[in-house]
Amino acid sequence: MALIDDGDLIRGLGFVALYAAYLEEAIDECLDVFLANDATSDERLYSRQMSRKINYIQECLRGLEPLRDELVGLPAILQAISELLEERNLIIHGRIYAIPGFGDVRIAGRRGVPEIPATSVELYSLANDLNSACSPLLNASMFSLHRQFDTVRERSGSHA
Repeated sequence: MALIDDGDLIRGLGFVALYAAYLEEAIDECLDVFLANDATSDERLYSRQMSRKINYIQECLRGLEPLRDELVGLPAILQAISELLEERNLIIHGRIYAIPGFGDVRIAGRRGVPEIPATSVELYSLANDLNSACSPLLNASMFSLHRQFDTVRERSGSHA
């Protein structure tokens, strides 16, 4: 089903904020699993930026290689999630203006990022992408990562 530009930018902005928060929670769920299995973990990581959390998870995944088949795609998914959250940042920390005779414009909160037309469909699309990105992380935190750590313990002969 195609998304419809209903012109409700505020509603779309709300969906982006809400689904990004759910995605951040899913990232924290994965982080929980890694920190529980890392004797040198630093609980302060919970208060860090999402990009730092994702980088930590990426580093941990590299340390667990070879990954089980069900986790092989997770590094690429995390990279895509980083990009989605970057787009969220541009929208949430930017501004939307109604320009008479031109329409709605989105201006990023960063210098050098061009103004672009603002549409509700753009916001709804990003919200949908943020929402869809939760599933693989939740699956990983509830199932796949635990199986991976079990495999690592079996390989090392440790059953702790």
